[in-house]
Amino acid sequence: MLSHYQQQTNNNAFNESIVDSNVSNRKNRLTLSYDLNNYQPLLHHLQTSDDPRWILFIAPPGKPNFQFLQQAGINKSRIITLNQKQLNNPDQIFEDALSSNNYAAVIRWVNKCNKPLINEINQLTVKSNTHCFVYCTQ
Repeated sequence: MLSHYQQQTNNNAFNESIVDSNVSNRKNRLTLSYDLNNYQPLLHHLQTSDDPRWILFIAPPGKPNFQFLQQAGINKSRIITLNQKQLNNPDQIFEDALSSNNYAAVIRWVNKCNKPLINEINQLTVKSNTHCFVYCTQ
């Protein structure tokens, strides 16, 4: 399903500058951030993990800068980006991706994070041995 998605190659966004996170919650395999510009934990994980599975960006605010990621040692052929316009149900894709055991990391941007959502994500990440990075606006 998602593994057949053609990756995008536009390198416009995914800011290289790193800003300190206001809130970071690492629980099991979940990194939760309310700082939408802090990609340092994600970058560190991608650089140090030897997990060969896919890296999935779900509805990022811009297109990932593949040149920057490649310079950081991350193989761009492992990256799948699904933009918001392509998604009918991003929540279902997020859940399916975390349940599938096909991804080394799943990265998602959401408007609100609440305790039930965090608990559900934690359970799914443990079952699939997938790291999840969630960027929350509120």
